[in-house]
This record gives sequence, C-alpha cells and structure tokens, in this order.
Amino acid sequence: MANNCLNAGFWEILLFTKEDNNKSLYYQSWFTFPIGHYKNIFEKINKISYWQHWWKLEHWQDPSGTILKTNLLRNVINQKEVATQFPLDERIIVSGEQSRKVRTTLATNITKWRDFYDVKNEVKFASFRAPGFYDQNKPWGNQYWRIGKFDKAILRNIKPIGFEQNLQEIELGFTDTKTGEKNRLFISGVNLKTLPQLPVKDYSTGLYMPMGIGIPPFYQSYEELTNNHPDVSPYFSFLLDSQERWIDHHHLAVDGSVMHLDKDNPNLLHLYLLSYEKNTLIAHFLIDLT
Repeated sequence: MANNCLNAGFWEILLFTKEDNNKSLYYQSWFTFPIGHYKNIFEKINKISYWQHWWKLEHWQDPSGTILKTNLLRNVINQKEVATQFPLDERIIVSGEQSRKVRTTLATNITKWRDFYDVKNEVKFASFRAPGFYDQNKPWGNQYWRIGKFDKAILRNIKPIGFEQNLQEIELGFTDTKTGEKNRLFISGVNLKTLPQLPVKDYSTGLYMPMGIGIPPFYQSYEELTNNHPDVSPYFSFLLDSQERWIDHHHLAVDGSVMHLDKDNPNLLHLYLLSYEKNTLIAHFLIDLT
C-alpha cells in the first residue's frame, strides 16, 4: 500500500509477483478515502482533532524561505572535511525503481551526471498528480543550477536531540551556477557503520530515504513502521541556502537520497541523489570515511 503525498485521502494498492527472480508489478489501483471516513480514522488513531490540522492535511504546504536551525535537531560533537569524488563523466546508473520509471524522465541525450547540470539541456519530469498518476502532458521542471557545482563534503559525529545514541551526518556543499550562492544539503541522523555493503548495481537496496524531518523511509514493512515510528526518528534531510533558509527540494527536483557502503571497502560511502519523484538518479558521490 502507498500513501500518496497529494493531500489527505489519496492511497494506492500495488500487487507484485516474481518473474525470473525479479519483482514484477501485475496489478495497481488507486482509491480515495471519503473525507469524513478519513477524519474518523485520523482521530481514532491519533487521539487529536482532525480540524486542528485539516488545512495542512488537505493542502500542500510550501515553507520556502523558512529559517531552519539545525542545532534544534542535533548537537555537533566533531567534524572534518572528507575527500569526495563526484565523477561527472560517469554514465547514469539505473536500477530498481528507476528502471521502471525511465519513461517519466522527459529529456534527450542525457547519459552522464554532468548532463543534468548543463544549462543547454532541458530536463523535465512527468508530473505526479491526483490520485497518483504520472502525467507527461504536464512536465515538471528543475532548478539544478542551485546545486550546479559540487564543492565539498563534511562528515560530522552528532548527538541528535532526544536520542541517546551518537550518529553521523553528511553535509554536501554546492555553488549555485547562476548566482554564486552557497547551498548545503544535510543528510543527518544515520549510523554509517550499519549501512549495507553493496555493489553499485544494487544501490536501490541501500538506505533509501526522502527529504524532510520526522519521516519514514520510502518503503518499509508494517512491522518496521510500528517498531520505528518516524516521529521519534533522528533522521532528517534538507537543503539550506547561505542564510540558513529552507530550499524547496520539490521545485529543485531532488526528492531524496540513497546510501550504502562499498562492497569491498567499508570505508567508502556511496551516496546518490534521487530526482523529482525518484524518477532517476542525478548524482553519485564517493565519500572516503577514513
């Protein structure tokens, strides 16, 4: 089951089978909870009034420009800049969900990572619209110039607020190729040592997470959800400009990240950025954790 991020009540059911040891979709349908029934379920589960939150639940929220203070989410124990490669001429990697969504990336001659950041290339995506369809007739653009030039990576040991265990944080620094603004992507609240060691071709089975604060993974079992509720998760990920203002990643067209350790070298972290609606990967960073 999928809860679509298109306002309250939009849900999706997908049934899969295995063909030649690969997961294959054979049935998909969409349904909408009658809003009155949705209200009753919401109040029964959460023990709070639906009407206190109905506007945010039924309307998309856009807090662009809001100042985010990272010290309210975690305290930094120590940090260091770490050697990082971003091989711009590497061919785009496609596996898992991205192999099924090739048709939703509306672009031509996009073969390497650098092609996403070349202003001469027009890259758009099929829009995700209610109740959960991809519409190629309403293309979604991007603002990849805001992360157009990769500058550096910083590794931090952190103490998340309200969480006992010390964890790690990766900050990727970028320069806006139109304005020169220095923008930063944070991926925080991760135990890097426990990430799976995988070959690059299996990246989609790594830590596969959306942007945001207090969020569950894109995919998880019901048992995992009940044992690791997102409202107590130390994980967060967002982009800030040089004034600590939140950058709308949806309009930027970055919806999350994937991380895993190298199959042969546990001190090498592979970090990938997911495009709008996870339609494609748009970057692959190799971070030396030694």
